[in-house]
Amino acid sequence: MKPLQRLLTTFILFIGLTSNATAENYQEQKVVYHMNYGDTHRIAETMVNISNHLGEVGEGRIDIKVVVHGKAIEYFVAAAEDEAKQITLDSLRLRDVQFIICGNSLDGYKVTHKDLYEVEEEDVVQAGLPTIIDLQQKGYIYVRP
Repeated sequence: MKPLQRLLTTFILFIGLTSNATAENYQEQKVVYHMNYGDTHRIAETMVNISNHLGEVGEGRIDIKVVVHGKAIEYFVAAAEDEAKQITLDSLRLRDVQFIICGNSLDGYKVTHKDLYEVEEEDVVQAGLPTIIDLQQKGYIYVRP
């Protein structure tokens, strides 16, 4: 594992284990993060944003879904072989973050959910963008870091 990846992973885990007294200052939240970019640094920053968001609002007081499509699929394919990415994804999943994968993007990349790290068939929707709109109509706030 590279030093930067190790530092990022440690940071994410640390943030996830610390509690924040300000959580009671926020109402419960429902959020959909939109991830369709391939830049791994940007994805890593988004993962930190999600972790910070959880830490600030308070676990159990926030429902986060991440809709993944386009080039972001590459991150999940790479995670099948990359321990640092696995730790990052596992740490967020353990905090009840749900990753929703676009089936059209899987088709475009000629992969299945089995080629992605810990993605089950029920994590896959046919199309990512309509899913984002559906979640917004259900009260989820849209975020695209």
